[in-house]
Amino acid sequence: MTTDVITVAEDTPYKTLVALMAEHHISALPVINRYGGVGGVVSETDLLRKEEFQRSPSSPWALRWWHRRARAKAAGLRARDVMTGPAVTIEQGSTIPEAAKLMAARGITRLIVTDGEVLTGIVTRSDLLTAFLVPDERILQRVRRDIVEHALWEDPSGVEVTVDDGVVTLTGQLDHRSMVAIAEKLTREVDGVVGVVNQLTWAFDDTVPAPGTGARYA
Repeated sequence: MTTDVITVAEDTPYKTLVALMAEHHISALPVINRYGGVGGVVSETDLLRKEEFQRSPSSPWALRWWHRRARAKAAGLRARDVMTGPAVTIEQGSTIPEAAKLMAARGITRLIVTDGEVLTGIVTRSDLLTAFLVPDERILQRVRRDIVEHALWEDPSGVEVTVDDGVVTLTGQLDHRSMVAIAEKLTREVDGVVGVVNQLTWAFDDTVPAPGTGARYA
């Protein structure tokens, strides 16, 4: 994500918004409200509503209702008038897949990253794609350290990890069958992982109840 974020206040004039975007070569500006939180985002699309509607003739009645919000933005003079709000935010500890899913669900190209109510950065679709440029060796180190040793508490010698063009292959044996699916899920969440080939086996199938331990009903 980008941590050096250019922000504006709610009363920032329209022309200043345009000038800031041009000066810093950016396409959106988070708007900070009077309480210090992110009240919304002004994008190039929001600003272009003025050009789209202000000089166009009145539309038919059926279209006036549909374009009501867009026309209101076209008449706006300050950030609070033209911004899209509330801003779609994501906590800074979230994973890349979580950010990608949220962008897709909301049909947006950027997310405001926060720590509680405080803005800490902004992440775009291009930022998410950059994560897949992580070298295979670094992915290998992260999976071995963060997943095999720390998350699963497994002996590293019992699980073999290989990485080829971002695809992680897991082989070897875990103690419990239930941990095999967990190992795959956690590996998929590592930054840079494109896919996972799960060839792990298990010593004990803890997903099947032992004889005599089935559910009892009164």
